[in-house]
Amino acid sequence: MTTAPVTRRIAQASGIIMVSVLASRVLGFFREWTVAHQIGSNAVTDAYYAAFTLPDFLNYLVAGGSLSITFIPVFAKFVAERREDEGWHVFSTVVSSMGLLLAALVVVGEIYAPQLVELIAPGFSPGEKGRVIFLTRLMMPAQICFYLGSILSAVQYAKGQFIVPSLAPVIYNVGIILGGVLLSPRVGITGFAFGVLAGSLAGNFLLQVYGARRAGARFLPNLDLRHPGFRLFVKLTIPIMLALSLVFTDDWVIRWFGSYLVPASITWLSYAKTLMRVPLGVVGQAVGVASFPFLAQLYSEGKLEELNRTLNATMKGLILLLVPVSALTIAQRSPLVYLVFSHTRLRAPDLEATAATLAVFSLGMFAWGAQNILARGFYAARDTLTPAIVGTALTFLNLPLYWLLVRHYQHLGLALASSCGIVAYTLLLFGLLNRRTRNPESADLVKFFLKITAASVSAAGVCYRLTPLLESRIGWQTPLRALVVLGIMTLVGFVVTAGLAKLLRVRELDPYLAKLRW
Repeated sequence: MTTAPVTRRIAQASGIIMVSVLASRVLGFFREWTVAHQIGSNAVTDAYYAAFTLPDFLNYLVAGGSLSITFIPVFAKFVAERREDEGWHVFSTVVSSMGLLLAALVVVGEIYAPQLVELIAPGFSPGEKGRVIFLTRLMMPAQICFYLGSILSAVQYAKGQFIVPSLAPVIYNVGIILGGVLLSPRVGITGFAFGVLAGSLAGNFLLQVYGARRAGARFLPNLDLRHPGFRLFVKLTIPIMLALSLVFTDDWVIRWFGSYLVPASITWLSYAKTLMRVPLGVVGQAVGVASFPFLAQLYSEGKLEELNRTLNATMKGLILLLVPVSALTIAQRSPLVYLVFSHTRLRAPDLEATAATLAVFSLGMFAWGAQNILARGFYAARDTLTPAIVGTALTFLNLPLYWLLVRHYQHLGLALASSCGIVAYTLLLFGLLNRRTRNPESADLVKFFLKITAASVSAAGVCYRLTPLLESRIGWQTPLRALVVLGIMTLVGFVVTAGLAKLLRVRELDPYLAKLRW
């Protein structure tokens, strides 16, 4: 397997995932828009977003959100050794044992929800805590669907099948939207919680059962916990289960501190982070998910030089796409937020607060995408311990920064602490991974990043200066005008970025420009 075919296969898989992630993120926009339209931005929506904390933690505790990371290297090992039947045996063991564990944790969570909510949202009033408890209990069973869907998706990824797993978040978001539209007029925010249950059952479980069967999955319930393959899975999973990496805990910390702030603070943070995650998911998540099975295969076959080249090519593609988008998002934050949340119950102060928060979150956008790929470099080498230790240490080191900045800047301080933490985590992972793989092109990668950053920041500055002129001539007080302003500034931004990158001799841009000329 040479680097070029691997890169092409990653690009093809990334294309599939990008389309599905784009659809999912657009629906995610509409999901948040529906909450804003039906309910608004207030203490009720704060309670709704806080209610996700405990269910998310249960999913994290059994590594449900990381099964594609921990199971794929195990399965790839058996495939490389021509022992696929044994791989399916381990798959059955994982589904049976970890599924039972999660079911038990869900029952415990249902029973002790009041005490646990007191820990995760201590700043809420008694009425708000009661609402969080009710919504938490309602949404907790969905985690069983998420867990089973994750392992079923992992075997599809391992088989190079990406379409059906990529539809899971699309159907999940549709479920939430329909729940909100159809039920919220009668039961309020609870309608969205019912949508969470319906969407997870349909998209994350039932559809993935179909996809796994198409991939040839073979399931026979067993608890063969002594099998070497299951032990390897546990060895890879335990660091993720026990770690408190910033990647997973950032939302929890934000909601904890946010419970002490003025009502709607958590909602502003949630809306802004959802907006930031759209380009992040379309580019960073898609590239990370698509590249991982190939990286794991290269490591299993001992092709470390090709693994390095593949990682470098993947990182350059991410830089070329995500850094300019991050800079332009900061420059265009106000018309973007107005476009998305116009015709909802959000008032002008809500829109302004969300736009400012989006700008601060976007400072860390590239880091959120890059850590996806860097961490998977470790995971492909069956090392989940290093990212876990680094992430946990940074989480605890970053807590004083959350506390200090929230005192001075309220919700914006939380967003700034989040961005600072993820940038530090990404820099550490980059240094450690390049040291481990002895990457000869790491310095070239840093130069490439600095050139693209310089071009993108300059372009964003041009767009920021252009904003008042467009506002006076066009304005963005209607969705159509906001869309026109965004279109003009985006076009200008990318043209300026490309021109400056050419002046800085960024050769990697040439293939993209050649395609445009063609």
